[in-house]
Amino acid sequence: MPNKPNSWNLVTLTLAPAHEDFASSLLFDLGTLGTITLEETAEEIKLGAYFEESSDTSGIAQAIKAEFARAGREHDLIALSLSTVEDADWMHKWKEGFEAAAIGTRLLVAPSWKLPAHTDGREVIQIDPGMAFGTGTHETTRLCLELIERYWHGGDLLDVGTGTGILAIAAALLQPESIITAIDVDPVAVEVARENTAINRVTNQISVHEMQPGNLAGQSFDVVVANLTAEVLVDLMEELAACMKPVGWIIVSGILNELSNDVERSAREAELKIIERQHSGEWTALVARRL
Repeated sequence: MPNKPNSWNLVTLTLAPAHEDFASSLLFDLGTLGTITLEETAEEIKLGAYFEESSDTSGIAQAIKAEFARAGREHDLIALSLSTVEDADWMHKWKEGFEAAAIGTRLLVAPSWKLPAHTDGREVIQIDPGMAFGTGTHETTRLCLELIERYWHGGDLLDVGTGTGILAIAAALLQPESIITAIDVDPVAVEVARENTAINRVTNQISVHEMQPGNLAGQSFDVVVANLTAEVLVDLMEELAACMKPVGWIIVSGILNELSNDVERSAREAELKIIERQHSGEWTALVARRL
């Protein structure tokens, strides 16, 4: 795994809680490696996002202000500040805020360093996010986990943009005889996902690779899951559809509500039929199958 830097650039936004999802999506589009809620009240939330030492935080700040203005939300961005934080301090703060979360009817996502005493019979997904995104607490991840629980009945599953590996691990725990392929273009995410599969003792079921879905030509899966962004999903939809078995399912998330029509259009162009739409806050997840 690449050596971690000694410090990170921290971009801190203060805004109304209703705009957290919009800000989070924007920060990840701009390249943040992770976000954290620093403070929260009923009136406002202080959201921190860390970027690599070499990042142009002044340019990032300008882009944030421009996107808020473009969306007609410039007055909703109460404050924006830039700072530098030490790696150890950042991770300590981040870990303080990560608690176990029950999702759906069968899953419980918990930090690998703080497992709950009682699980109520749920499958426990132990996650150490490291420098990858996906703890299960974000709406997009929750939507995917809930839909996997409902549509995944075993066989072969492909997790595109695996991040921490949380979706792949959930699939393995829900269907212990299944085979899962997890892919990501970020080598750090690939390493983190491999570490998390080991923590959860599912390395025999999950193979993690650094690649694009187009590299899997000739292979097909019962379920394809992709928790990305609307823009990336539109660009990849043909490749994702090509990975599905004729009677397979695809679950896509990470879609801001106002962009869901674009993703649905790309699905139709890939000869897929939308079977279900789920919403949480500003986010949409879709389930589709072949026409």
